Parts: sequence; C-alpha cells; structure tokens
Amino acid sequence: VYDAIADEVLELGQRPEGVVYGVPGHPLVGEATVTQVLARAESAGLAVRVVEGLSFVEPTLTALQLDALAGLQIVDAVEVASLYHPPLNPDAPALLGQLYSKVLASDVKLTLMNQYPDGHEVVLVYGAGTDEQRLVRLPLHELDRQEVDHLTTLYVAPLRGVTGFEGLQNTMAPLRAPDGCP
Repeated sequence: VYDAIADEVLELGQRPEGVVYGVPGHPLVGEATVTQVLARAESAGLAVRVVEGLSFVEPTLTALQLDALAGLQIVDAVEVASLYHPPLNPDAPALLGQLYSKVLASDVKLTLMNQYPDGHEVVLVYGAGTDEQRLVRLPLHELDRQEVDHLTTLYVAPLRGVTGFEGLQNTMAPLRAPDGCP
C-alpha cells in the first residue's frame, strides 16, 4: 500500500501544478509513505517542501510531564510487535506510537515481557492533546486487556538500576580505564 501511495504522489508531483500530500501530525513521525516519497523524489530530481505539523509526541510529553531529552526512545508499536525482543534500552524511557488494536497490544505486551517484568508499570495515553485525553497506569501484563484506538500511545518507564547493555558499558568503562580498578 505504501509503495502505491508513493507512486501516486510522485506521479502527481510531476504535473506543472505539483501535488499537496497531507498527513496527520508531523510528516516525518510515523509516516512511512513520506520517507519513501522524499527518497524517491530526490532520485527523480523532484523538488519537495515539507511543512511540519505537531506529531503525537509533543502532546504525549505534555500529558506525561516528560522531558524528551532525558533519553526518550520513540518506536512504532507495529515494529515492536513483530520482534521477539524489544529494540529498547531498558535504562531509558520509551514511547510506542500507533498502538491501535487489542491484537497489536497483545503482541507488544509479549515482546516487552521479554525485557521488562510482567508487573512493570506502563501508561496508556489516550487522545493526547485532545479534550478526551486520559492516562491509565497499569502493569505490563494487563496491556492487552485495555481498549485502544488510533490515538493511543504506550509509555514504558525505564527499569530501576542499570539493566541495559549501554549501562553495563558505562559501568565497565571507568573500571577498565588506566586509573580504574587494578
């Protein structure tokens, strides 16, 4: 489907008047067709102007009162659901966008439970930035028992202590330094 959309946008973009391709939110957050259009337009010599919009990320940060510069990881729930092990550093917070169905939530839960304890608290953020915005805190193992829709984002807090590979490297580096552990 994404290839067909990109084909159509590029074909229409060759007209003298060009084309406007609009997507909800920021064009480079969770919009696979936009990255395809950009790459293919460049190789075809077509000019593209990207007009930024507000993505789901900013209202979600506000709802959670979270600073993104504190190592926030942003991943697609569909990608996480397709893996056996989550592509996340457990020492840093994470947002999983596009958590749109119970089936997807179940697959995400199973993948996350390969790295996080079953009882690890997660937060479902519903309708961030809208009048219907609400936060639901729950243990990870209950994730697929909640209703979700296209405006649902999952927040996964970091694990306590040093648990990820990056944290292990930061612990080992001073020990192995010339003035480190003998």
